[in-house]
Amino acid sequence: MIHQVVRSGMVFAVILTSLIAGQGPARAAPRENPTEKVFVGYLFGQPRQIDFRLYTHICHAFLVADGEGRVQKRGSVPSRELTAEAHKAGVRVILSLGGWGWDRQFAAIVSRPEAEDRYARAVMVIVDETDYDGIDLDWEYPDTQEEVVGFERLTRRFRKELDELGRKKGRSMQLTMAASANPGTLQWLGKEFLLETMDWINVMTYDYTGNRTSYAGHHAPLHASSKQPGTPRSTELTMNYLVHERGLPANRLAVGIPLYGRGFAVAEPYASTKDAPRTRLPGGNYSALHKLQHEEGWTRRWDDETKNPWLISPKGPVVIGYDDAESVAIKTEWAMKQGFRGVFFWQIHADRLPDGSHPLQEAARRKWDEGRRKSDR
Repeated sequence: MIHQVVRSGMVFAVILTSLIAGQGPARAAPRENPTEKVFVGYLFGQPRQIDFRLYTHICHAFLVADGEGRVQKRGSVPSRELTAEAHKAGVRVILSLGGWGWDRQFAAIVSRPEAEDRYARAVMVIVDETDYDGIDLDWEYPDTQEEVVGFERLTRRFRKELDELGRKKGRSMQLTMAASANPGTLQWLGKEFLLETMDWINVMTYDYTGNRTSYAGHHAPLHASSKQPGTPRSTELTMNYLVHERGLPANRLAVGIPLYGRGFAVAEPYASTKDAPRTRLPGGNYSALHKLQHEEGWTRRWDDETKNPWLISPKGPVVIGYDDAESVAIKTEWAMKQGFRGVFFWQIHADRLPDGSHPLQEAARRKWDEGRRKSDR
């Protein structure tokens, strides 16, 4: 995942129907109660000292394959030890497929029936034998009409086979996906198809800015800033677009919260980066940013419009937009009040401090618990 890049020219005139070649009429898949809130963490890298008390679900990233659909088991994926430990703690584990930069392999797989069949069979064997609780599709992103059709066909197959596996195991199986926060990229997503197949959608409401943008904007603002040049972008605007313009139910959408920051070689937030030096900037995971603030003298500055903090370097023109415990609590409270399915984090180890705490996810979980209790009344 999940570091999304905005692609231009992604306008698809894709007409979704309830019939796919070679298949019968689409049918609604059995699911867990869609009002059941989720608190999801993406696990990337080796599982280590996971505080399972924080999560309802973990997305285990990533299972990859080659263009012929041959699955490549590597690193910690798949992991029977992870699913067993999580299940003991009452947490469900979803196998995440793909990841950022893996779009060409997905496109190649769905372009040939034999590769698609090989891939789907291999994935389902792993889900069954490793005791995962479902599949998370992270194709970033289908770029052509043919790829969209292939994505839908593969997704429908996974939905059908997960339902069958769930009946065998005596529990529901989840199918989710990671979706861009860019409306231009989201146009191919059809409401009927998503409601038919997905339990919920993880919307990557971050990376709105980065080294490609012409100004130092916050990469994960809750609300848009009046200082931002060009088209306003924010978590709020993306989620409103999906609900009010695309008609997706709020309880089928989860709000993404990053546990890392993005820096710019300028003296002030929202300054132009046109003449900024191209240099390696500090930043990255919250654990590193916490050290900058508390051990290296960087100054935290609150942006009350976006409801996010900035870090300002004491030694030169560098600013970093990031999230901290205050901002993630505000985002989570907002998401729960709006009726969204919940929140998710990329990635769960990024805010782990030396004392073993996860201050951002812990702050979010407290607000998530409060919101869930209110919604149950």
